[in-house]
Amino acid sequence: MRWILVFIFLYVIPLVVLFKNYKKFSRACIYACTYVVLATTIVISNMYISGIKQLENNNSMVMNYKEIYTSSLDVNNVEQDLLKIKQYKSDISDIENIALKPIKECGVYSKDIQTCITNNAKMRKDIDKAKYMSERVIELYDDMEVPQLSKKEYTKTLKECTKCMKESYELKYKAIDQIDKLIKKDDIDDVSEIKKYIKQSDEKIDKYQKQISELERKIRNK
Repeated sequence: MRWILVFIFLYVIPLVVLFKNYKKFSRACIYACTYVVLATTIVISNMYISGIKQLENNNSMVMNYKEIYTSSLDVNNVEQDLLKIKQYKSDISDIENIALKPIKECGVYSKDIQTCITNNAKMRKDIDKAKYMSERVIELYDDMEVPQLSKKEYTKTLKECTKCMKESYELKYKAIDQIDKLIKKDDIDDVSEIKKYIKQSDEKIDKYQKQISELERKIRNK
């Protein structure tokens, strides 16, 4: 219907008026052809411009959709990453708890071996248990697979965190082993090595905690 009206008002009526006003048919045909060419050019130009505007509007809609979709994906990735990290921290803690109590009991000996050595049987039992549990924890951290996060750098950070915890318990094992050696050698005065290993172990745990906290902040603020 729209194009019928355009045809009538743009072509039929003007041409009828044109032929009525010119008595000479040949001249009227020349003017009519010129008019038809100009009118058709204007119509095509308007259609072309309208088409371009329509394409621009469509592109704008597509870009807006992409932005909304990408934003939605980012929100989902943040939530999933934080949930995975929460579970990862829980797994790290569960593994750590395997050896934590036996190691703490041996930590008392490093502070006052002279007093504790009076109960040598209990001390030997506690040391053996702490060493065994530490070995188990080291093996579990070594075999532990970290969750895959939305970015490779995030997953890499989790691997570094696991490595810190593993190295921490390797140092704890060395500290306990050093206590064992001092007792066997009956040389209970030199505890500097024990304290060194314990300090280094604590530093590794601090590093783990800082890295995991920084990772969570980075994901929340991205």
